[in-house]
Amino acid sequence: MAEERRGEEQTVARARDARRPGRAPGDVLWGRRWPGHAPLLLPVALLLGALAVRLPLLGLTAGYDLRVVAGMARRAAGGQDVYALGVQRLAPWAYFPLLLHLDAGLMRLAAHTGWSFYLLAKLPVVAADVGIGVLLYAALRRRGQAGGRAAVGMALYLYNPLVLYNGAFYGRFDAIALAFLVLALEGAGAGAGLCAPAYALASAAKTFPLFLLPLLALGRDRQDPRRLLLACALVVPLSLPEVVTDPGGLLSHAFLVDRFGFEGLSWNLILPHLPVLGRPGAAGVARVGAALYPVALLLLVRAPLSIKAACAYALFVLLSGTVYEQYLLWPLPFLIVAGLHHRRRGALGLIALDTLAGLVENEYTGRPGPLHYAAVLPNPCLPLNVGLAVATLTFVAAQVRQDPPWRRRGAAAGERGTPDAERRDRA
Repeated sequence: MAEERRGEEQTVARARDARRPGRAPGDVLWGRRWPGHAPLLLPVALLLGALAVRLPLLGLTAGYDLRVVAGMARRAAGGQDVYALGVQRLAPWAYFPLLLHLDAGLMRLAAHTGWSFYLLAKLPVVAADVGIGVLLYAALRRRGQAGGRAAVGMALYLYNPLVLYNGAFYGRFDAIALAFLVLALEGAGAGAGLCAPAYALASAAKTFPLFLLPLLALGRDRQDPRRLLLACALVVPLSLPEVVTDPGGLLSHAFLVDRFGFEGLSWNLILPHLPVLGRPGAAGVARVGAALYPVALLLLVRAPLSIKAACAYALFVLLSGTVYEQYLLWPLPFLIVAGLHHRRRGALGLIALDTLAGLVENEYTGRPGPLHYAAVLPNPCLPLNVGLAVATLTFVAAQVRQDPPWRRRGAAAGERGTPDAERRDRA
């Protein structure tokens, strides 16, 4: 009798807990039912594991990009205007100066402490990686996903080999801008006041968050124009003092469009080899692709915000004449949400292909050295480039078909994320 009463009490308690707001009843991961505190233990364990994986990578090497950043930071720390440097002398700082100031401060710290600048410069990138993992977990939980599925989303980013390669190993800072961008979009979705300042920080860190601006202003989940204007206005104080001392140099570098070098993973690499085009004709085709990019974005105005972001950066990879492997990081968090929450076909497959492409064809597979692993494919591998383009085009086309821009207004069921729209996305 006592056992029966205990069983009844446990059943009543589980039913009561399931009715509590914010509780995800029946958190199940790989067939196992977890107690209420376990969903918190799992992401914490994943975060600690992600830090443990990154620690040995920090001191191994510094990629070419980080060495260029070191040169820029050394000049900025000495008071030199890096936007006035000729392109022939050194690769220009092609972004707003927010991270340049951060790296200049880290260069001064390295000079005073004797610590390695390359190690110090990677620490903000690792922090950004961890931040993106936490934001992905929170985003999936806020959308009603179980703790197990949210933890899978976190792991898909934190333990992705391409993320580890570009951040803790190589030292690129794309993750810093990406972390602020994810924070901005989550703030936009939750109606919080973080959207404008986070989007401004993302855009001031690197230019690619600005690619999403048309889709933030138009269609479903569009943002208040005043919020977007505030975000753009905040970039100005974040660009001091160069926005005052050398506005011409800053703008000419930050908005430099040079996507026609035919390098990396772009399918456009096949164009210069075509006899009917040659290199001048290939550059013309690539320029047409770049001009089509903002027009192609308009096909996505009816999609949910995370789908918009995933497709916007996938389209850039498709239409750019030059594609480096760090560009494949930009859609990654949004593809994770698209695959795990919106159940969009092809999202997880595109993550796997992007990861594979970035690992088998990058700077480290094209240069000899003790830490440079041998290329398993020719570099560049044109079949891989074309396959990546076809997979990207297929994924984007599928999203356009699911949320077509020509849908009647009444059939859109609320562009700002109404319950009808949410139910359609989960279907």
